[in-house]
Amino acid sequence: MTHKVRKRMLIGAMVVSALIVLIQIINLLTISLFVDLQQYADRIELIGTTSKIPLQLSILGLQALISSFALVGLYLFFRKTPSPEVFFFQFALLTWSFTSLRSVSILLATQVVSLFSLLPLTKLVVFGRISALFCLFLSGYFATGVTFQRQGFYLFGGLGLAAIIAGIIPVDCTVFQMDLLCNTGKDVGFKITFYSIGLFAVGNYLYAAAMNSNRDYIFNSAAVFLVLAGTELSYFYISSTLGLLGLGVVVAGVILFAQKTHKIYQWF
Repeated sequence: MTHKVRKRMLIGAMVVSALIVLIQIINLLTISLFVDLQQYADRIELIGTTSKIPLQLSILGLQALISSFALVGLYLFFRKTPSPEVFFFQFALLTWSFTSLRSVSILLATQVVSLFSLLPLTKLVVFGRISALFCLFLSGYFATGVTFQRQGFYLFGGLGLAAIIAGIIPVDCTVFQMDLLCNTGKDVGFKITFYSIGLFAVGNYLYAAAMNSNRDYIFNSAAVFLVLAGTELSYFYISSTLGLLGLGVVVAGVILFAQKTHKIYQWF
């Protein structure tokens, strides 16, 4: 991947992230100014809890902002060197922001007749969650010494695979076991595979630490673990302060990753 192509892809990622923030702002303003939540309380209770909506919108809005600011910060901080680890880490943050779009479910539930209109949105959220995991795995995979070539192939391959998985996962919009998301079932095999890949994403940096005799990679491994843990907390607990804690854990992971990757490459 040439520097020019890489730069265009990252600028595109920042633009998409900014658009998601804009969607969050429009969604928040529309709900605040034009939607009487008490009038639609019965429908909202089908997809979540009316009293928790302010907290949910706050957490999901902050998630989009954190992702956008982190993307811009990493782009500026690492603009001088095309590190594949940082490249995939940035796309992990971008795709993580897709999961914040579940906030739109509130507006759709009040303005659209059928709750089945939430099915595409649920698929998009699932895609974002899986894509973020794959990108974190690829970030560590390139740290193990894989050639820097074909980054675009790996990226689009991972995103394509995530899209296929999200597409075939059954979604039931008559049941809402999680707030603002249609039910996606409790496939034990999927969960085992998902968290196993997460362990490999962490393990890639541990392997890189052993291979390069550089303990800074151990900190990167910890950073990836923090980001994974934080994204899962913010995914499952948008209706409690654990969701806010998850966002804080993600921020800590991003800062740790940036510091240690900067030290590894000694760019400045």
